[in-house]
Amino acid sequence: MNKLQIKPRELKIISVIAATHSIGDAAALLGMAQANVSKYLSDFEMRVGLKVFERTTRHLALTQFGEALLPYINSSLEKNSQLINFIDDYKHEKRGKVTLYAPTGIITYLARHVIHEIDDTGDISISLKTYNLSANEFYEGVAFPDDCDILITYAQPKDESLVASILTKYSVTAFASPEYIIKHPISHPEELINHSCILIDSMIIDDANIWRFRSHNGEKILDYKVSGNYICDNTQTALELARNHLGIVFAPKESLQKEINQGALVPCFSHQEEWWLDLVAIFRKRDYQPWRVQFILDGVLNNLRSKVEQATLGRPALGD
Repeated sequence: MNKLQIKPRELKIISVIAATHSIGDAAALLGMAQANVSKYLSDFEMRVGLKVFERTTRHLALTQFGEALLPYINSSLEKNSQLINFIDDYKHEKRGKVTLYAPTGIITYLARHVIHEIDDTGDISISLKTYNLSANEFYEGVAFPDDCDILITYAQPKDESLVASILTKYSVTAFASPEYIIKHPISHPEELINHSCILIDSMIIDDANIWRFRSHNGEKILDYKVSGNYICDNTQTALELARNHLGIVFAPKESLQKEINQGALVPCFSHQEEWWLDLVAIFRKRDYQPWRVQFILDGVLNNLRSKVEQATLGRPALGD
């Protein structure tokens, strides 16, 4: 037996006919052709197998079935209206939680330089959570956590339906403390194989990291397999080890300006040897975003892009 299918449009038409006692008046109120209103009604009565209205000499009157049916119709229409209002309010109200994930260094930067500059957040609560890339995500694509609204990271999303907006390109190269360089001189990436390198867990392949460098005075990209005694799940921890003279770290220059200026860390190579790493903001398509998420997303992205623009003009760089 086929399950009865009832269309909300039909219920609205029956409700208006019951209120006006006239197909013509109902059509005028609904902005529909009278013939279309009659067809909706007759199609409904045919599928149900019962008459909703009977015609008198002057107007339409509800049948006994119609009288019993009308409260259910009006209740259904009211619930449908409440549902539509809820969805509309949910999408547009400045209330609720927005969850933002990023690696340790970026989440610290957001807390220090960005979040407080988003004005007029209303009753929105912002949840900041750490998300460091796991093994293989750097190469295979990053997973988007179930409770995540915005993910800022260094890899493209695994789910191709998500939006991935590149915020900037980081210049990444090898750094170490001056004390380490004095004890263990190095002049070219080819010599990294003889040094203690501080590895990042998400980039491990066969117990090693692949560090990528652009050849000096050229565009050729060369890969070097490096190993070491220390493995970290985030760059900030790796940098702390490097500050304590335990090895060479592969990190974004823009995030180390303070350490470089203070002389705590120095580039291992005097000439231009670097790799460019994308900083990517990942989020769902805006059509599926509540307004509160769009509001915070725009605030974060606009602030970050402003910082990037300032850095390119020679003012304080992202990560200072």
